[in-house]
Amino acid sequence: MRCSRWSLEGFVWPVCLAVVLAGVPYAAAQNADALSPFFEGKQVVVKMDMPGTQKGVDIYPNRQPPLDAKSYGDRLKQFGVSLQKGDTVMVTKVKVNKDNVEFQLGGGGYGTARDSTDTAVHFTPGEKSSREKDLENQISNESDPDRRRSLQRELDRVRSDRERRDAYNHARAEDDAARRTDQLGMKRQQGGSRFNIKLDARTMEDSLTPQVIESALAEYVSFPGDAAGANGGGVPVGSVQGGGPGLAVRGADNGFDPAQSLKKGMTREQVEGLYGPAVEAHDRTENGMSMTSCTYQSKDEKVQADFVNGVLVQYSVSSR
Repeated sequence: MRCSRWSLEGFVWPVCLAVVLAGVPYAAAQNADALSPFFEGKQVVVKMDMPGTQKGVDIYPNRQPPLDAKSYGDRLKQFGVSLQKGDTVMVTKVKVNKDNVEFQLGGGGYGTARDSTDTAVHFTPGEKSSREKDLENQISNESDPDRRRSLQRELDRVRSDRERRDAYNHARAEDDAARRTDQLGMKRQQGGSRFNIKLDARTMEDSLTPQVIESALAEYVSFPGDAAGANGGGVPVGSVQGGGPGLAVRGADNGFDPAQSLKKGMTREQVEGLYGPAVEAHDRTENGMSMTSCTYQSKDEKVQADFVNGVLVQYSVSSR
């Protein structure tokens, strides 16, 4: 049996086309995968305050201006600041999606699927007891005035007990919600943030390079190799004065006042990134709570800081 020239050509062309098309997403995937090892683990300096949320900051490189200022302002107001202008922080993840590139800093921002953001007051009033219901029925069916008054007094006591328990449980629920709100604020301060670079990654293929990402973020981030860090006065990009991976550290030269960056909710590592190791530290108990009191000194200041579970809860700054 012979195979015609036409049938052979009809077989070869579809195969060649399939091979070419199969190589396109592979090349794009290779290029996207190259972004992660290029950036992740490096220290950068942010040139702007970053909101304490996984929603981050939206950047549109093909627009003028690239920054979505409205959403940026709204998120700062709603979630507060997690990274301050001039902070040195680690790039913890770079993720390429269909229509954007996530450039995550110091954890990427609090509020992802596994992060609890519930601050609601959870309270359900207690149901009437069987005795309360029974008394209500007896009163409605009782004709004797004296007996009705006696039943009513008992009903008032039973109802008052239920309402008192409800008031107590509601107050506890409000206290619990307030505690979770405070904890959420601390977690947002410590959870980092991210940039969402709005690019059509599906069509960029090999052109989606690290240089494209650096160019898109040049106004907002200083990368390793930049001459002067964030503003010419911060910690050199790529170096950290202390703390663990992803920890934001503030610069301390050229007249920088670390007390301006000190705030409740910071970790002990972050405080020591500003002032260095504590010159004194001791544990104590206050109102049944274990606390660690540390003393820090700079050239002109002395700081007394109290930590609970490694989180700054109160501090005072005095001149030396």
